[in-house]
Amino acid sequence: MSHDKGNNHLHGLRQQPVASLDLFANALSFIGLNLIWLFLAIWMLFGLVPVLFFALLLNHMINRLEDRIAQEQS
Repeated sequence: MSHDKGNNHLHGLRQQPVASLDLFANALSFIGLNLIWLFLAIWMLFGLVPVLFFALLLNHMINRLEDRIAQEQS
């Protein structure tokens, strides 16, 4: 029985990163859904051109963030 207790303890430690990944995936999907609604609202109010400019700006900011993280890691 003591072997089972130790195994459960280790099993609990192995499950923690999986839960973190699940939360990260849920957060990314939530952000994606909110972006869709934001793009649709901007499209309805101002047309397609501002949506494209906003998408380009968002893409540029993500690329800058990716470059900054890569610089800090090297």
